[in-house]
Amino acid sequence: MDKKENNTLKGFVGFIPKQLKLENHSELAGLPLNVMIGRYAVRDNKNVLGFVLYEPKFASLCFNGKEDMSLDYHSLYDSRYRLKITIEKNDIKCEKYCEQKNIGIAFGVIGQDIDKNWNTFFQHVALLGLDNGEKCMFSET
Repeated sequence: MDKKENNTLKGFVGFIPKQLKLENHSELAGLPLNVMIGRYAVRDNKNVLGFVLYEPKFASLCFNGKEDMSLDYHSLYDSRYRLKITIEKNDIKCEKYCEQKNIGIAFGVIGQDIDKNWNTFFQHVALLGLDNGEKCMFSET
């Protein structure tokens, strides 16, 4: 979203995704089904929510040992943007890229209680926000 005189940015919105659950692939349970990031704004004197949905690209799935893996999630609205979610033992991180440039990173701990730590991690992912100029969907609020 571009920051202009009549398009004042107001704040971010976080969404907590469900875990990816595929039959016969329980090893993927630590990854999200998808990721949505949003931001409130005022456009043309109307409150709007701009949001981006990132979907998994399974061709990018990479295993490094028994417990470590990563998966890329690509924006449905802007092919320049992707998230890379990596799980290394008990740690999880999300890196946001615009083309090949890393523009943000969020870290979390999964540990033994993934359900407890899941929400906290994705609150941090939401803080990555939308990049100025990132294409997104708008919905009036």
